[in-house]
Amino acid sequence: MTRRKVDPATKITHKVTVHLSQAYFEKLQRWLDHSNCRSVSELARSILYKEQINWYHKDASLESTALELAGIRKELNAIGRNINQLTRHFHSTEIPGHKMFHALKVADEYKKVGSKVDEILKTVSEISKTWLRK
Repeated sequence: MTRRKVDPATKITHKVTVHLSQAYFEKLQRWLDHSNCRSVSELARSILYKEQINWYHKDASLESTALELAGIRKELNAIGRNINQLTRHFHSTEIPGHKMFHALKVADEYKKVGSKVDEILKTVSEISKTWLRK
């Protein structure tokens, strides 16, 4: 598979060497960590061309909340898999006693889902208090 041809108008053909102080280079490195650019060269070109640079700001206060939501999502996925397995067994069995057993197990799993949804609503309300502060 060959590379896609670059438009001659946008192709980078000239090399410009720039010498920077250590302090300014470190400043560019910090900017690079928070920008959408992939290299210092790309960042420098964006600054030189006065292009828009997207800055990414990481809110450390929401990191624990994000981890908590990821854990809840993982648990909900596991509960969903359990419900699917129980439903499959429910439909594959012919014995009424087994069907009742599987139906009760599914009911227990749905109760777990309800408690997890309550946790999600609590976490989302905490996030909304943080984000909607006036």
